This record gives sequence, structure tokens and C-alpha cells, in this order.
Amino acid sequence: MIEPMKRFLLLLLLIFFMAAHAAEIGLSPPRLELVGRPGETLTETVSILTTASSPQQIQVDLSDWTLDPEGNLLVLPPASLEFSSAAWLEPEAGDFILEADSSQEFRVSVTIPQDAAYDGTYQSMVFFTVVPPPTETQGVGVITTTRIGLTIYVTIAATEQGGSELVDFFQPDDGNLTVAVANTGNTVMRLGGFVELRDEEGNSKYRLEVPDVPVLRESERELSIPLPEGIEPGFYVALALIEDSRGGILAGELPIQVP
Repeated sequence: MIEPMKRFLLLLLLIFFMAAHAAEIGLSPPRLELVGRPGETLTETVSILTTASSPQQIQVDLSDWTLDPEGNLLVLPPASLEFSSAAWLEPEAGDFILEADSSQEFRVSVTIPQDAAYDGTYQSMVFFTVVPPPTETQGVGVITTTRIGLTIYVTIAATEQGGSELVDFFQPDDGNLTVAVANTGNTVMRLGGFVELRDEEGNSKYRLEVPDVPVLRESERELSIPLPEGIEPGFYVALALIEDSRGGILAGELPIQVP
């Protein structure tokens, strides 16, 4: 029987061995935003890159995905969500070999159904996973690998409807502000803009950028905006001017106290 310390050292060695063989891969671009009409087929090409020193087998899978209100990614089986486009996608291969220290083009086709019931934006994801090489090592091991996702948005042309709303603006704790934004339209939108902090005299003291993040159709997103490090204690009025990618401006005002 292997002594506990020797078992622990063997486990560390196996982790190091497998990690050394896990390839680092990249994807360019990481996101496709496609617009087409019912019945149209669109084909786009992305590049898969690796810095590995040996060829890598890449497995290709389709998934649905969504975001929770805090922006965390939730991955689900393909064609399981209402606004899924997974059934419309056709990757050029189910798996392929990526040569060492190289890049390879990969095509994805999207065929939009000939159905007037579809409108707005639908989304899915193509995952590329490095298949770990076989090993003859006996015993307990930890297999590590790399998985990256290509986000795909498909919008049905001439069916887009906008709409957004600033649902809430509050200070959850001493170090952060939170804005809650609802996308009431049927396409994905991205956020921008800023929050300005003014003192009791109305002077602008700090400007906080709103992060560029997506808000999916018919959903709500909460954004946490940290207050600046070293901010002077006191009373401020926070003025939010949030821009959405459709050209809308969402404005809000919040008195806050910084201890």
C-alpha cells in the first residue's frame, strides 16, 4: 500500500503531467452577430489558434446558453431554450486536428427557418474542446483540458423591436453601486455610459464607467459598479447616464453616503 505522503506526491505529479499536456487554444473572433432573412443561409469563418507543441484533437459541440441577472453564464443542452438558434447551426466538422503552434479556419453556417413566427435575436454557442491525449499512467489522476466557446447571435432582419428600462438604482454596500436594466425589446443590446458622483455643491468629483456587457432579449441585468478606491467620505448624488446599443439613454439619480 502506498503511504499517504507518497500518494499525495504521486497525485501532484499526475496533475502536473496532465496539465502540461492541456493545450491552450484561442478563438478569433470570439463572437458572431449575424443578421439575415427567413430562409437565408449565412456562413462565417473563425480562426482557432494554439500554442501547443504537438497536434491537438478538437471536439466541436453545440450548446444553448443564457445569463442570470448577475451576468453569470448558464450553459444548457442545445435547442432547450425558447430563443435558441442551435438547431439552425451547422459546423463544418464534429471534430478536427489542430496542428502544433498554428491557426486553422473553421466555418459555421446558419440557416434561418422560413417561418414568420420567428422574430428578433436568437443565440447559441459552439464549443471547441481539446481532447486530452491517452496516457498509460496507472492510478489516480486529474485530467485537465481547455474549452472555449464561440457565441453566436442570429437576428431576423426587419423584425427588430427596441426597448429598455432602468429598473433600479441603489447602493447595496459601502463600496458599490448597483443598476438594474431591463431589455424589453426582442434583440440583444449592450450597455455603456457612466455614473457621475457630485458633491453637495453640485461639483462633479468622480466618473465611473458602465461596463460594456450584453443584456439578452426580454431579460434583466444587474450591474455592480465599484466606487473609486480612496474616495473621500461624505454625501454624494450619483447621476446615472446609461447608454444602450440601440441609441437609448437611461437616466437615474441616487443620493449616497460614503463613510
